[in-house]
Amino acid sequence: MNTLPPLWLDHINIPSKDPEVLAQWYAQRMGLDRRGATVHGPGISIFFKKGTPLNAGDAFHFGFRVETKAAVEAWAEALSVAIACDEDDFFAARITDPEGNLFEIYWDKL
Repeated sequence: MNTLPPLWLDHINIPSKDPEVLAQWYAQRMGLDRRGATVHGPGISIFFKKGTPLNAGDAFHFGFRVETKAAVEAWAEALSVAIACDEDDFFAARITDPEGNLFEIYWDKL
């Protein structure tokens, strides 16, 4: 049994060619609040820092969890993307931002 204190993911930091432009893209499409090169929402903080984009393709991505399969469908429609994964217990839409970062909006039945 783990005896260490609990921890949780607080934020992610993404390198970007143009941090403020990328933050604006996330704010507009995801409904997040933007402050400079940072976006925030309930339980979400993403910091964009000047640097070389990851260009990691499928090797790296991050996910936004939603409560229902219908919520994934609503986000997919709003972002004009197709459903990328339709399993019995996992349903997701995948989106690539303008700098090639992959993220998904997903529902996990488990």
